[in-house]
Amino acid sequence: MKTARFRDCMRKEILELFEPRPWVRAIWEGGSAATGFLDEYSDLDLAMVVEDDLIEEAFLTFEGYLEEEYGIEYRMRLPEPTWHGHSQSFYFIGGCPPLFYIDFLVEKLSSGDRLLETDRHGNACIWLNRDGVLAPAPSRPDELEERRSGFLENIRVSFPLVVTEVRKQIARGKPIDSIAQHQRFVTGRLAGLLNLRYRPSRFDFGIRYAERAYPPEVNRRLEQLLYIRSSEDLEPAFERAVRWAAELLEELTLQQ
Repeated sequence: MKTARFRDCMRKEILELFEPRPWVRAIWEGGSAATGFLDEYSDLDLAMVVEDDLIEEAFLTFEGYLEEEYGIEYRMRLPEPTWHGHSQSFYFIGGCPPLFYIDFLVEKLSSGDRLLETDRHGNACIWLNRDGVLAPAPSRPDELEERRSGFLENIRVSFPLVVTEVRKQIARGKPIDSIAQHQRFVTGRLAGLLNLRYRPSRFDFGIRYAERAYPPEVNRRLEQLLYIRSSEDLEPAFERAVRWAAELLEELTLQQ
Protein backbone atom coordinates (compact mmCIF):
# COMPACT_ATOMS: atom_id res chain seq x y z
CA MET A 1 0.00 0.00 0.00
CA LYS A 2 1.30 3.46 -0.90
CA THR A 3 2.19 5.58 2.13
CA ALA A 4 -0.12 8.49 1.24
CA ARG A 5 -3.12 6.17 0.83
CA PHE A 6 -2.26 4.35 4.05
CA ARG A 7 -2.01 7.60 6.01
CA ASP A 8 -5.32 8.85 4.62
CA CYS A 9 -7.03 5.58 5.51
CA MET A 10 -5.63 5.72 9.06
CA ARG A 11 -6.72 9.32 9.46
CA LYS A 12 -10.32 8.40 8.64
CA GLU A 13 -10.22 5.45 11.03
CA ILE A 14 -8.82 7.53 13.89
CA LEU A 15 -11.44 10.23 13.43
CA GLU A 16 -14.21 7.64 13.36
CA LEU A 17 -12.81 6.24 16.61
CA PHE A 18 -12.37 9.45 18.58
CA GLU A 19 -14.80 12.02 17.18
CA PRO A 20 -17.84 10.43 18.92
CA ARG A 21 -16.01 10.72 22.27
CA PRO A 22 -16.67 14.24 23.63
CA TRP A 23 -13.79 14.00 26.10
CA VAL A 24 -11.42 14.13 23.14
CA ARG A 25 -11.20 17.87 22.58
CA ALA A 26 -8.73 18.14 19.70
CA ILE A 27 -6.66 16.03 17.31
CA TRP A 28 -3.95 17.19 14.95
CA GLU A 29 -0.97 16.00 12.95
CA GLY A 30 2.40 17.64 13.35
CA GLY A 31 5.91 16.72 12.23
CA SER A 32 6.68 16.64 8.52
CA ALA A 33 3.00 17.03 7.64
CA ALA A 34 3.02 20.39 9.44
CA THR A 35 6.36 21.59 8.10
CA GLY A 36 5.72 20.68 4.48
CA PHE A 37 8.28 17.89 4.20
CA LEU A 38 5.98 14.88 4.19
CA ASP A 39 7.34 11.97 2.13
CA GLU A 40 7.00 8.20 1.84
CA TYR A 41 9.19 7.65 4.92
CA SER A 42 7.41 10.07 7.25
CA ASP A 43 5.95 8.74 10.46
CA LEU A 44 2.55 9.79 11.78
CA ASP A 45 3.03 12.54 14.38
CA LEU A 46 -0.38 12.38 16.03
CA ALA A 47 -1.35 14.65 18.93
CA MET A 48 -4.49 14.89 20.99
CA VAL A 49 -6.01 17.01 23.76
CA VAL A 50 -8.28 15.20 26.23
CA GLU A 51 -10.00 15.91 29.53
CA ASP A 52 -7.40 15.88 32.29
CA ASP A 53 -8.44 12.59 33.93
CA LEU A 54 -8.73 10.63 30.68
CA ILE A 55 -5.11 10.42 29.54
CA GLU A 56 -4.92 6.67 30.11
CA GLU A 57 -8.32 6.14 28.51
CA ALA A 58 -6.96 7.78 25.36
CA PHE A 59 -4.01 5.39 25.26
CA LEU A 60 -6.17 2.34 25.97
CA THR A 61 -8.63 3.31 23.25
CA PHE A 62 -5.92 4.02 20.70
CA GLU A 63 -3.96 0.86 21.47
CA GLY A 64 -7.11 -1.24 21.28
CA TYR A 65 -7.76 0.12 17.80
CA LEU A 66 -4.17 -0.47 16.66
CA GLU A 67 -4.12 -4.00 18.04
CA GLU A 68 -7.42 -4.95 16.42
CA GLU A 69 -6.79 -3.39 13.01
CA TYR A 70 -3.04 -3.86 12.54
CA GLY A 71 -1.40 -5.59 15.48
CA ILE A 72 1.10 -3.78 17.65
CA GLU A 73 4.59 -5.17 17.02
CA TYR A 74 6.38 -2.83 19.42
CA ARG A 75 5.43 0.00 21.73
CA MET A 76 7.52 2.43 23.75
CA ARG A 77 5.80 4.62 26.35
CA LEU A 78 8.05 7.44 27.52
CA PRO A 79 8.64 7.64 31.29
CA GLU A 80 7.01 10.62 32.92
CA PRO A 81 7.51 13.46 33.45
CA THR A 82 8.64 13.83 29.85
CA TRP A 83 10.77 16.79 28.75
CA HIS A 84 7.69 18.51 27.29
CA GLY A 85 5.34 17.62 30.14
CA HIS A 86 2.87 15.57 28.08
CA SER A 87 2.25 11.81 27.75
CA GLN A 88 3.81 10.15 24.71
CA SER A 89 4.16 6.71 23.20
CA PHE A 90 5.57 5.24 19.97
CA TYR A 91 4.09 2.32 18.04
CA PHE A 92 5.28 0.01 15.29
CA ILE A 93 2.36 -1.82 13.70
CA GLY A 94 1.77 -4.55 11.15
CA GLY A 95 0.68 -4.06 7.55
CA CYS A 96 2.15 -0.59 7.23
CA PRO A 97 4.63 0.98 4.76
CA PRO A 98 8.36 0.45 5.34
CA LEU A 99 9.93 2.44 8.19
CA PHE A 100 6.54 3.74 9.32
CA TYR A 101 5.68 4.26 12.98
CA ILE A 102 3.25 6.35 15.03
CA ASP A 103 4.30 9.04 17.49
CA PHE A 104 1.26 9.53 19.74
CA LEU A 105 1.22 12.56 22.07
CA VAL A 106 -1.62 13.13 24.54
CA GLU A 107 -2.05 16.47 26.29
CA LYS A 108 -4.27 17.45 29.20
CA LEU A 109 -6.89 20.08 28.49
CA SER A 110 -5.43 22.19 31.30
CA SER A 111 -1.94 22.13 29.81
CA GLY A 112 -0.55 25.53 28.90
CA ASP A 113 1.92 24.41 26.24
CA ARG A 114 0.43 22.81 23.15
CA LEU A 115 3.71 22.66 21.15
CA LEU A 116 1.92 24.51 18.36
CA GLU A 117 4.18 27.53 17.81
CA THR A 118 4.03 27.95 14.06
CA ASP A 119 7.58 29.29 13.76
CA ARG A 120 8.95 26.24 15.59
CA HIS A 121 6.60 23.38 14.71
CA GLY A 122 5.03 24.43 11.42
CA ASN A 123 1.34 24.68 10.58
CA ALA A 124 -0.43 21.84 12.34
CA CYS A 125 -2.85 19.77 10.24
CA ILE A 126 -5.90 20.01 12.49
CA TRP A 127 -8.29 17.06 12.35
CA LEU A 128 -10.60 18.00 15.22
CA ASN A 129 -10.86 21.21 17.25
CA ARG A 130 -13.79 21.43 19.64
CA ASP A 131 -14.50 24.90 21.03
CA GLY A 132 -11.32 26.32 19.55
CA VAL A 133 -9.05 24.44 21.97
CA LEU A 134 -6.24 24.69 19.43
CA ALA A 135 -4.98 28.15 18.54
CA PRO A 136 -1.66 27.85 16.68
CA ALA A 137 0.36 31.06 16.72
CA PRO A 138 4.00 32.18 16.48
CA SER A 139 6.19 32.18 19.58
CA ARG A 140 6.10 35.25 21.79
CA PRO A 141 9.18 37.26 20.77
CA ASP A 142 10.15 38.20 24.34
CA GLU A 143 9.99 34.62 25.61
CA LEU A 144 11.86 33.27 22.60
CA GLU A 145 14.60 35.88 22.92
CA GLU A 146 15.04 35.09 26.61
CA ARG A 147 15.44 31.39 25.85
CA ARG A 148 17.89 32.09 23.03
CA SER A 149 19.98 34.35 25.25
CA GLY A 150 20.19 31.66 27.92
CA PHE A 151 21.11 29.05 25.31
CA LEU A 152 23.91 31.22 23.92
CA GLU A 153 25.21 32.04 27.39
CA ASN A 154 25.39 28.34 28.26
CA ILE A 155 27.50 27.68 25.17
CA ARG A 156 29.74 30.64 25.93
CA VAL A 157 30.36 29.68 29.56
CA SER A 158 31.03 26.00 28.84
CA PHE A 159 33.06 26.54 25.67
CA PRO A 160 36.62 26.41 27.17
CA LEU A 161 35.85 23.32 29.24
CA VAL A 162 34.22 21.40 26.38
CA VAL A 163 37.05 22.22 23.96
CA THR A 164 39.71 21.24 26.50
CA GLU A 165 38.08 17.89 27.17
CA VAL A 166 38.11 16.98 23.47
CA ARG A 167 41.72 18.09 23.07
CA LYS A 168 42.63 16.03 26.10
CA GLN A 169 41.27 12.82 24.57
CA ILE A 170 43.03 13.56 21.28
CA ALA A 171 46.32 14.10 23.14
CA ARG A 172 45.85 10.81 24.98
CA GLY A 173 45.50 8.99 21.67
CA LYS A 174 42.03 7.70 22.53
CA PRO A 175 40.33 7.56 19.11
CA ILE A 176 36.94 6.29 20.24
CA ASP A 177 36.50 8.86 23.02
CA SER A 178 37.97 11.72 21.02
CA ILE A 179 35.94 11.03 17.87
CA ALA A 180 32.75 10.66 19.90
CA GLN A 181 33.39 13.93 21.74
CA HIS A 182 34.28 15.69 18.49
CA GLN A 183 30.99 14.53 16.98
CA ARG A 184 29.08 15.77 20.03
CA PHE A 185 30.80 19.15 19.76
CA VAL A 186 29.86 19.51 16.09
CA THR A 187 26.28 18.26 16.45
CA GLY A 188 25.75 20.06 19.76
CA ARG A 189 27.68 23.28 20.34
CA LEU A 190 28.50 24.12 16.73
CA ALA A 191 25.05 23.16 15.46
CA GLY A 192 23.46 25.22 18.24
CA LEU A 193 25.39 28.28 17.13
CA LEU A 194 24.48 27.63 13.50
CA ASN A 195 20.84 27.38 14.52
CA LEU A 196 21.03 30.74 16.26
CA ARG A 197 22.52 32.14 13.07
CA TYR A 198 20.28 30.50 10.44
CA ARG A 199 17.08 29.36 12.16
CA PRO A 200 16.76 31.31 15.42
CA SER A 201 13.22 30.12 16.16
CA ARG A 202 14.53 26.53 16.21
CA PHE A 203 17.78 27.24 18.01
CA ASP A 204 17.46 24.12 20.19
CA PHE A 205 16.75 21.62 17.40
CA GLY A 206 20.36 20.37 17.29
CA ILE A 207 21.60 19.29 13.89
CA ARG A 208 18.27 17.75 12.81
CA TYR A 209 17.12 18.82 9.36
CA ALA A 210 20.42 20.62 8.68
CA GLU A 211 20.01 20.09 4.93
CA ARG A 212 16.83 22.16 5.02
CA ALA A 213 18.03 24.85 7.39
CA TYR A 214 21.57 25.81 6.41
CA PRO A 215 23.02 27.13 3.14
CA PRO A 216 24.70 24.48 0.93
CA GLU A 217 28.21 25.72 1.70
CA VAL A 218 27.53 25.36 5.44
CA ASN A 219 26.33 21.79 4.99
CA ARG A 220 29.44 20.98 2.95
CA ARG A 221 31.64 22.25 5.78
CA LEU A 222 29.66 20.20 8.29
CA GLU A 223 30.02 17.05 6.21
CA GLN A 224 33.80 17.52 6.13
CA LEU A 225 33.85 17.84 9.91
CA LEU A 226 31.61 14.87 10.56
CA TYR A 227 33.09 12.37 8.09
CA ILE A 228 36.43 11.57 9.71
CA ARG A 229 38.40 9.06 7.63
CA SER A 230 41.13 8.31 10.18
CA SER A 231 42.37 9.30 13.63
CA GLU A 232 45.07 11.43 11.94
CA ASP A 233 42.35 13.58 10.40
CA LEU A 234 40.60 14.16 13.72
CA GLU A 235 42.72 16.87 15.31
CA PRO A 236 42.75 19.22 12.31
CA ALA A 237 39.01 18.68 11.82
CA PHE A 238 38.30 19.47 15.45
CA GLU A 239 40.42 22.62 15.38
CA ARG A 240 38.51 23.79 12.29
CA ALA A 241 35.28 23.18 14.17
CA VAL A 242 36.55 25.14 17.17
CA ARG A 243 37.56 28.13 15.04
CA TRP A 244 34.22 28.12 13.27
CA ALA A 245 32.31 27.90 16.54
CA ALA A 246 34.42 30.68 18.09
CA GLU A 247 33.70 32.95 15.13
CA LEU A 248 29.97 32.31 15.40
CA LEU A 249 30.05 32.79 19.17
CA GLU A 250 31.73 36.17 18.80
CA GLU A 251 29.36 37.25 16.04
CA LEU A 252 26.25 36.23 17.93
CA THR A 253 27.44 37.78 21.19
CA LEU A 254 28.05 41.12 19.46
CA GLN A 255 24.53 41.01 18.03
CA GLN A 256 22.92 40.80 21.46
